[in-house]
Amino acid sequence: MLYKLGVVGNHYLEGIFYSLTVFAVFGVLVSVPAAILLGLFHMKRTGAYSAEVSLSTESNPYVYKLIPGKEREVFLPLMVLTAKGLAKVMREQNALRPQEKEEFDSILAKADNLLKGQMIGHPRQRSRSLDSEDRRSWRLGVDEKRSTAS
Repeated sequence: MLYKLGVVGNHYLEGIFYSLTVFAVFGVLVSVPAAILLGLFHMKRTGAYSAEVSLSTESNPYVYKLIPGKEREVFLPLMVLTAKGLAKVMREQNALRPQEKEEFDSILAKADNLLKGQMIGHPRQRSRSLDSEDRRSWRLGVDEKRSTAS
């Protein structure tokens, strides 16, 4: 339909899109990446990104991202400025040891990563309280219960 309306009868486009196949291939090659880029741009500007961040935090509370808006624009930069000011005062009074300075710089690097949109933290690890023999016997018991229930 678009080919017939836009290309057939148009002297400029008929030379480029001489068949429906060429028009369709060109349309797919242009429209798919454009749709992906527009979708990403739209997601960043709407509440979908905030919802995704809150869901990922609920499912894995040890890996964090900054929520766009007041947290990214105001709260974290304000905390970083406050920490830098405090560190400056401590350096002037020679109250900051080298180990504390390294720890402070490490935390500021994590804050910078958050501001760039990266995640910090590590995913939760499963509890290692059961050894492999206990797990195997527990699984066998569950499998036996399933087979008797059937």
